[in-house]
Amino acid sequence: MSKKQQNQSSNPWKWGQSSASAFNLVGQFFGVVPKDLVNITDEKVKKLLQSADASDTQVKRTQDAVQATKKLWRNQSKIGAMVHGLIRTGMQHILTQRRQEATTTKEYAKLITNTSVLSSKTNTAVEKTYLKGEKEIQKSGKDLQRYQGDLNEQYQVADETATTQSQQRRVGYRDRAQKRLAANNRPWRNY
Repeated sequence: MSKKQQNQSSNPWKWGQSSASAFNLVGQFFGVVPKDLVNITDEKVKKLLQSADASDTQVKRTQDAVQATKKLWRNQSKIGAMVHGLIRTGMQHILTQRRQEATTTKEYAKLITNTSVLSSKTNTAVEKTYLKGEKEIQKSGKDLQRYQGDLNEQYQVADETATTQSQQRRVGYRDRAQKRLAANNRPWRNY
């Protein structure tokens, strides 16, 4: 227990100050001045005084004044009880509202946190998907380049082979033509 709390607990209770604090708290919270409710008794006192003045005898006046005073005291007690009851009800409503606000604040914090986590996880998943897709695209491009190189090599070899075979055929054609010519050559007829 702190020193300040010990001093407060050892001090005699300050009823008026405590009530004023409660009145101010409820008054500020609800926008009313609870003590203004007490002013309604002025009209009752005027009516009681007019009734007492209308009495024919001093006894009646005294009796009415005594009764009016007793009634005023009873009404003041009732009014005080109603006003303090109102203050207690107001404080209960303040506490209820604060609990609701606290619950809402906690739920808001959960929402913001969970939304941030979900957003981060979603961004991570999207980035992973993009990176994987990018790597697949790169792999596909490299596969295409390798295939294109293999295909170029294959067709170049095929083309070179075809060119060589074509040249050999042409040489073969010439050789055969020369052999035919040589076979048909009859030098003895050249005279």
